[in-house]
Amino acid sequence: MSSPKTGILFLNLGGPDSLENVKHFLFNLFADPDIIKLPLSFIFQKPLAWLISTKREELAQENYELMGGSSPILKFTEAQGEALSQALAEKGYPALPVYIAMRYWHPFTEEAVDAMVKDGIQRVIVVPLYPHFSYTTTGSSLNELKRVLDQKNVQFELRVVPPYHDHPLYLEAMRECIEEGLNSNPWTCPKDEVQILFSAHSLPVKHVKRTKDPYPEQIYACAETIATRFFPKNPWELAYQSQVGKMPWLGPATEGVLPYFAANNRDNILMVALSFVSDHVETLVEIDQEYIPLAHELGIQHCYRAPSLNTNASFIQALCELTIDQLENKSDNPAEFSSFPELIEAQASR
Repeated sequence: MSSPKTGILFLNLGGPDSLENVKHFLFNLFADPDIIKLPLSFIFQKPLAWLISTKREELAQENYELMGGSSPILKFTEAQGEALSQALAEKGYPALPVYIAMRYWHPFTEEAVDAMVKDGIQRVIVVPLYPHFSYTTTGSSLNELKRVLDQKNVQFELRVVPPYHDHPLYLEAMRECIEEGLNSNPWTCPKDEVQILFSAHSLPVKHVKRTKDPYPEQIYACAETIATRFFPKNPWELAYQSQVGKMPWLGPATEGVLPYFAANNRDNILMVALSFVSDHVETLVEIDQEYIPLAHELGIQHCYRAPSLNTNASFIQALCELTIDQLENKSDNPAEFSSFPELIEAQASR
């Protein structure tokens, strides 16, 4: 009996491909009830999303203009897909096509499903490009996949890679990025005395409490593991970035930690983007062009950022091993779920 024709589906957030589409991207983001949950959301969700995206459009356009007028996330995601396909081939697996389903801008999930149907794909290995589970990222992307499959009456054999924030090769990839950051920048102290500042994307506290989202626990455990296992002498802190609006978010805020470091004469800081697997607006603009200049203004002269994962070889090997686990049914992640809610809860409890 022949094996089902298999494809790999990357899930990611996406980003605008032009300045003109920044508002559309923001609208899609804030119209997602997995991001902002409102009472009677079917009435209020889209008007609120329109209001937020309108208010934030000009500032967001300025940020994307600093990157050449668009987000680089699709380019990096495509490169990661090519690297994964090559890594699988090097291990003796047939060349598997990689499809990309972005949550908030092209190529949308609907486009990826259409492409897989056209190509005759029967089995799909779903690879969330979110190492840490959150209902706002992996959960939202899986909910969107369910909606599209139901709408199109399409049935694939689905296998979903579980969260991999504790996978040995993912941790090794993070170690390599931090090591490169420590080795490639000038310091006024020994490298093992440099302050490591992990910066992860924040979430509204209300959302975390309402959903019991495991994201903050996974983020802290991941940062602690990386720091204590690989850099036991370096002081480290965890902070959160990218807060929007006045509601309480997970903290401390990254920009709020820097004045504390300055007041305590910490002049050697390596910032490490955690929870992101490629460069995009949060790293190239928020960290590089906002937080690091702020550190300099505060008198912290030696503040740099470790490279992002992008196509780091160990990270690609981590994705390769995770994919093979699903191809060979080695994972404890069941091949079939009775419902998408069951699938999402299995991911959350991993």
